[in-house]
Amino acid sequence: MRKISKFLSIVALGLLVGGCSQGQKAKQTKTKTETKTSQKASGDLAKLSQGRDLFAWTVYWDVDKPWQTIQKESQNIDAVGTFAAFYDENKNYELFLADGSKKLDKEMRTTAKTSKIKRYMTVVNDTRTTDKSTDLLETLLSSKSKADKHAKEVVALAKKYNFTGVEIDYEQIRDNLSLWKKFIVFEKALYARTKKAGLDLRIVLEPSTPVSKINFPKGPEYVVMCYNLYGYGTNPGPKADYKFLKKTVEDFSSLGKISYALSNGGFDFNGDEVTSVTGPEALKIKNKYKAKAVRDQKSGALYFKYGSHTVWYADQTTLQLWAKTLDKASGKKVDISIWRME
Repeated sequence: MRKISKFLSIVALGLLVGGCSQGQKAKQTKTKTETKTSQKASGDLAKLSQGRDLFAWTVYWDVDKPWQTIQKESQNIDAVGTFAAFYDENKNYELFLADGSKKLDKEMRTTAKTSKIKRYMTVVNDTRTTDKSTDLLETLLSSKSKADKHAKEVVALAKKYNFTGVEIDYEQIRDNLSLWKKFIVFEKALYARTKKAGLDLRIVLEPSTPVSKINFPKGPEYVVMCYNLYGYGTNPGPKADYKFLKKTVEDFSSLGKISYALSNGGFDFNGDEVTSVTGPEALKIKNKYKAKAVRDQKSGALYFKYGSHTVWYADQTTLQLWAKTLDKASGKKVDISIWRME
């Protein structure tokens, strides 16, 4: 009986210690969650970033104001995409980083808060004279050896500027399945090289991508653009609406690691003339003409009219509504990327 009692005492002690250990782990996990939440408790992006990773793009032609915003919102931003690295057709399509991108990336490493933010080099299929060139991609990815050479060049440039990740934003491929096959060869080579180099990899996809016909490899993070439902060449309207967002989630649900990109700002529509506007620019126009903005029930976006113009744009409330729509359609909180930091 004494042996049994002693045995039971040992078991009870073990359960007590184990229970304490599990309790400590639960407490630690809760503490980490609370810490992350408290870190994202202030700033304009706080509500949007709660419970999710938030990625923001910057552009090489607009650096100073976004840099101020990044410093102000550093506790809410998990990663920044430095837009962009592109190609010099006068130097045999040499890949290079734009001067504005170099400047911002250097500034991000000068403060304790911003230096902790992950930095991705965003590579686009633009040259000095042409945007979104599929002819360029046909040249760069024409064979397996060229695709691997291209992947090597991308990683080398990212390492040169000490980025923590690489992002590929090759657009206008659309339903060109032959080019998609070449792209997949390149993506696999790039993923192998980035993994070896300790770099993260993101692949940006347009909503028109025929994802059901393409065998995208597992490993990289896929970022789906949820905008430009209305824009150049269309009637006035929002960059996204709830129906479009739900359909996008449904269309891309087969991908593994996936996040969604939303766009702030909008467009000024005036007949066939369409001009891109940032959020601050839209507000400036609204105030100048003393216009009244109305929030659209089908999209959450704002619009107002002045003269023959109609301006549609997204504000912070719009972005939050869009993110909640994506969350609900996905059945979980999704990571969000914002085009672009203003």
